Amino acid sequence: MPSENLKIKKGLIMSKIYTFGKKLKLLRKQMGITQAKLAELAGVHEKHISKIEIGSYKPNFETMEKILSALNIDIEDIFKQQISVSENDNPFYTKSIQILNKANEQEIEFYYGILKQIQKGFDFFKN
Repeated sequence: MPSENLKIKKGLIMSKIYTFGKKLKLLRKQMGITQAKLAELAGVHEKHISKIEIGSYKPNFETMEKILSALNIDIEDIFKQQISVSENDNPFYTKSIQILNKANEQEIEFYYGILKQIQKGFDFFKN
């Protein structure tokens, strides 16, 4: 396992790096809404919400708009969200988040690929 200095707080990073579904899940949970309730409010099937959140279904613009409207969120806002840091966070984590917040999607994917390779190296030497 990587050292504490290199450990990434998955919940926060995922909300920036990955899909609409991961952001949706994070927001829904923060609002205390179940998948069933969100589906009801948005007028979509509950399985759609589940599949969107796990990334096995990519919603079209209309479906995204219905879901975000049900959460009272503008579609632009979900893609503008940045990861926040606190003064108690590890300095390496804070600096990494600052870099990610300034990066575009292509750069984020590149950084993620590098981190995955580093993690594989740690796993190799650990065993």
